[in-house]
Amino acid sequence: MNYENKVTGQLYKIVNNLYRREYNIFKEVNIMISNLNDYLESIVIGIRYRANFSITDNFGSIIDEILYSKGAFFNQYFFPLVIHSKVDERVLFNKDNKNSLTINSSNMIIELHNNDKLNLNKIVESFKSQIVFGVMKKYKITQINRIGFINRYKFKEPTLANNFIEKTIGETLEGIKEINLQFSRKYTILEALVKKDTYDYYNAIYNVIKRADKDELIVSVDFQRFYEPVLESTSLIKYDQFIDKVHNYNLKDFLSWLNNNYGSKQ
Repeated sequence: MNYENKVTGQLYKIVNNLYRREYNIFKEVNIMISNLNDYLESIVIGIRYRANFSITDNFGSIIDEILYSKGAFFNQYFFPLVIHSKVDERVLFNKDNKNSLTINSSNMIIELHNNDKLNLNKIVESFKSQIVFGVMKKYKITQINRIGFINRYKFKEPTLANNFIEKTIGETLEGIKEINLQFSRKYTILEALVKKDTYDYYNAIYNVIKRADKDELIVSVDFQRFYEPVLESTSLIKYDQFIDKVHNYNLKDFLSWLNNNYGSKQ
């Protein structure tokens, strides 16, 4: 009896050690992204409106309003350069960090690159107060048909990058080391279903890049709200609600898609 107990105990130890070894191996190859902000490279916020050619007539006043207004966040130090990129376009630019604010007859787009000195939350809020409900309201920019927010991530995780190729095109074509894939999905908005003559919707555009010479995955998520019919005033833009929707989408839908499909080695 004692002999049987001794053998059983030894077998238990062997099995338990094998289990631990397999668990540790799995843990080493399992890539689970928990904090997206750790991988954030840049953001883009843009508003599109009906072509408004009076903007080109007021470029000087609009730029002065942005750069030199009292208490302006996006001031001449934030954007030291003004570039005349096209006849109907001006770009406020910072060559040190490549941050930019593009203004033309159909769009206002701000692009910002993440670094330790940049408070992205403050920038998102300042775009609302200084641009959307500031400049756009003052210069009566109307008929807004879209607002969008792009988050660009760089995942320096070789397993994640390789899994993406293997689980998309890698199983059908051998030797694929590089991929550039774009796809989109449309989402219904509840209020558009119950409000008469309203056809608003969300659209999410994914762009995934894996380069042959780098073990990293670059993913941009462009989350947009389309207004049908168009908004006749910037005051009708529910900016904070949209920003919350963007954050929730990235933290839930996008992160779950990434981890569940490509986060662990099969």
